[in-house]
Amino acid sequence: MKLFLIAALLVLAVTHGSSAKNAGAQFTQYLESLRAKINQDLQQFVDQSALKDHAESFLEDRHVEFEPVAVKIQGQLEDMKAAAGQMEDQIKPLADNVKQKVNPLIANLQERMETIMQMLAEHAKTTHK
Repeated sequence: MKLFLIAALLVLAVTHGSSAKNAGAQFTQYLESLRAKINQDLQQFVDQSALKDHAESFLEDRHVEFEPVAVKIQGQLEDMKAAAGQMEDQIKPLADNVKQKVNPLIANLQERMETIMQMLAEHAKTTHK
């Protein structure tokens, strides 16, 4: 029995030693993969920074390119505002004139309609009696 225990202890010691060697190799492999991942992430970050710089440059170029167009459109809008103001100044007296002529006609029509309604009401009263 003692011999069996000594043999078992010896097998465990040998197994433990080989496991330790595998663990060291695995740890070394883990460190290598970690180093590779860090390098890859750093490269992606640098590439993204370059992309950001490119995007900012692109936006600045477009801003410079479209600024004269925006100024031109703004000028045209100001011209259109001025023209609309002039048209309003010209149309307002015409609209007031039409209103002055139409209001008496509407009042006259309303009076006639009231007269007709009264006549119809009286006629309805006399025919139902």
